[in-house]
Amino acid sequence: MGWVFGTLAATMGVVFVWGVFAPRSQWRALSGWSVSDPHVNEPGGAAYFARRLLSGMGLIGLAAVMFVTSTAGMIPVRSAPPLDDIERMWGSPAPQFVERVFLTYGAPPPGLAEMPLIAYQAFEEDVDKPDYFLRLDRFTLLGESDIPGYIGQPPDEGFSAIGFADLVVQVRGPMLCIPRETLVVETEDTVTIAVYYGLPDPEPVTDEQGNEVDAPAPDHVAGCSPDDPVTASLLIPVDLAAPVGDRRVLTLDGDELREVPVPTVY
Repeated sequence: MGWVFGTLAATMGVVFVWGVFAPRSQWRALSGWSVSDPHVNEPGGAAYFARRLLSGMGLIGLAAVMFVTSTAGMIPVRSAPPLDDIERMWGSPAPQFVERVFLTYGAPPPGLAEMPLIAYQAFEEDVDKPDYFLRLDRFTLLGESDIPGYIGQPPDEGFSAIGFADLVVQVRGPMLCIPRETLVVETEDTVTIAVYYGLPDPEPVTDEQGNEVDAPAPDHVAGCSPDDPVTASLLIPVDLAAPVGDRRVLTLDGDELREVPVPTVY
């Protein structure tokens, strides 16, 4: 279809240039035949000025379209990798993405269950994040995304949490539990991370007088065992004080996490 567009653009360009520099000749050739006496019915100067103006605007618009279409091919298009490539990076099935923005703990939060970390992917400063995160399913619990106790807050409309992250960490936890808190400790040489799961906050209950009272807090540790046979893999974006760089990324036990390289095509 490129040659069709090129032919059409060239034809319109000739018509617009003709209308700018010779509007009278253009009228006689294109419209004069439709009247009985072209000399008597010829438009006045104002009409020719309007024809010149419209032709000039059309010429500018056509030039802008041609410029955009010609330079569009110079901009590298980054396509998201196929699902198989995502699963090769993170394992099968492809993980879900935690679309939340949050602050991290500097010490283990009490009463929650620490979950095993699998891998991480770090990003350089001032470099666009991989677009493939936008293709991942967002984490939900039984189809619900607004879960009481779910970590952090959703980003503002039109933004993604990945845009604020210096790395993402992969965690595996029970399917009926939710990520509630993260711990991050940064030094010059290391970044230590832990992720804590728990049960959703219970719905408020009412007493005999119909007053709303807080329900007893659930036992997150007992209800969210890391050894649960039914688990799911999540990617959690983490905002650091500085990009990871050459620092090692560790678990709370001091084990080094596997790094997943950022794909070159995404």
